[in-house]
Amino acid sequence: MSTGSSYMAITIPFTLLVLYFIQDVYLKTSRQIRFMDLEARSPLYTNFLETLSGLSTIRAFGWEASARAENMIRLDVSQRPYYLLYCIQRWLNLVLDLLVASLAVIIVALALSIRGSTSPSLLAVALINVLGFNQTLSQLVNQWTSLKISLGAIARVRSFERDTVSEDLEGEDMVLPETWPSGGGVEWRNVSARYNDTNLALDSINLNIAPGEKIGICGRTGSGKSSLLMTLLRLLDFSDGEVLIDGCPISRISRGKLRERMMAIPQDPFLLSTSVRMNVDPSGTVQDSVIINVLRKIGMWETIEGRGGLDADMMEQPLSHGQQQLFCLARVLVQKSQRDLKILLLDEATSSVDSTTDALMQKLIREEFSDCTIIVVAHRVSLFHGL
Repeated sequence: MSTGSSYMAITIPFTLLVLYFIQDVYLKTSRQIRFMDLEARSPLYTNFLETLSGLSTIRAFGWEASARAENMIRLDVSQRPYYLLYCIQRWLNLVLDLLVASLAVIIVALALSIRGSTSPSLLAVALINVLGFNQTLSQLVNQWTSLKISLGAIARVRSFERDTVSEDLEGEDMVLPETWPSGGGVEWRNVSARYNDTNLALDSINLNIAPGEKIGICGRTGSGKSSLLMTLLRLLDFSDGEVLIDGCPISRISRGKLRERMMAIPQDPFLLSTSVRMNVDPSGTVQDSVIINVLRKIGMWETIEGRGGLDADMMEQPLSHGQQQLFCLARVLVQKSQRDLKILLLDEATSSVDSTTDALMQKLIREEFSDCTIIVVAHRVSLFHGL
């Protein structure tokens, strides 16, 4: 643009100074509005999840109209920061257009008033560059703002990683042999545990499970069945007593290492929004042939293959609840094939599946985990039959 008139170069420092102040105002404002946008969307997404989880209740009581009205209110609130962000983007485009218009006026004024400083061809080149200069400036400011916001996100992740206290406490650093636990014996010695400041969930529990035993824990809802398994996995800290596996107190073991040495099928299946391969083997160390063989055993390979095979996304075509339980069984079967693990925990693993799937799961558990210590939690004694 400065080729249009040699004196035009004088405006470059002033233009850079104006751009600095524009991006400074735009950066500070847009960053705060983006944070407000994220905060305003959170209640909307929470409402989505609550509506999905309680859909049967909403339909049963005829609350569709009130649920729809609540969703529309939260949707309107979530759009306010987005509208403000749209406004400030329009302001940015307007200010940059006015800046470029001023530069164009200056070029033409200098060319007409000081004719010796330019030529028709150079003036034409300068005016052509003026036409796209506002878009270039807008992209520059937007990209610079995105870079600054992204760096802020990286800084927050780094701060979270640096400041978050590890769940492992002092003294939980015992070095374990690769073969531990070799037997699978579990013992609770006078164990008591509670959630926060509530009443005791477990009160002086004493239980000794020999290696290879199959134990069923049955009781009503809220009786502490799942809490007992959570103390074994160190997901619930016990206030008194001690838990031992093969005679080794688990309070001295890193919690991550402890959980690596046990297999578990939870009551609510957990699946990652990634490929089938990564869901079966999060470590990425198992060969595809082993995974396919396990999926054939549980009768799911034809279904998975029809959806794209091991590279298919789990969330694009969700599995039914029974299929998800079977998939969790496939996950522990893959674990067992890689390492000779000796403890299997089942928390209501077959309570939501049909009789055919239940029989298949029990058959596989009997055959594949015959040498393991199995601890089964269930509401009904009938769920233990066959194990």
